[in-house]
Amino acid sequence: NATPYLFETTGENWLANHVLGEEVFGPLGLVVRVRDIAEMQAIARALEGQLTCTIHMDAGDAADARSLMPILERKAGRILANGFPTGVEVSDTMVHGGPYPASTNFGATSVGTMSIRRFLRPVCYQNIPTDVLPVDLV
Repeated sequence: NATPYLFETTGENWLANHVLGEEVFGPLGLVVRVRDIAEMQAIARALEGQLTCTIHMDAGDAADARSLMPILERKAGRILANGFPTGVEVSDTMVHGGPYPASTNFGATSVGTMSIRRFLRPVCYQNIPTDVLPVDLV
């Protein structure tokens, strides 16, 4: 059993203290209060690779959310709106991976149809006669 903790800090403090962005295992949350969208974007840019990023928003936040999307697309393997990434459904479209350090292979996922790619290594066969190629390629 672990006691859950919820901490709060400012965007300015988060940006000044890199350790606040480090991964923590266990029931811990950190709320970062920002002054404006520019500070929120700065924090998003400072994130290391993540498995997921979530935007909690309402209808009036669409423009701000759109401005964050290009940043978050480079930071996470999965982006959620108004949800929590606790449920990973095994489906054709699920991605459970992301840029380093969230994953050491940003082009692969550990869940879903694309997960088989983790075990594949591309090989190019140049000018190989058909009768020499692997059967699957003929």
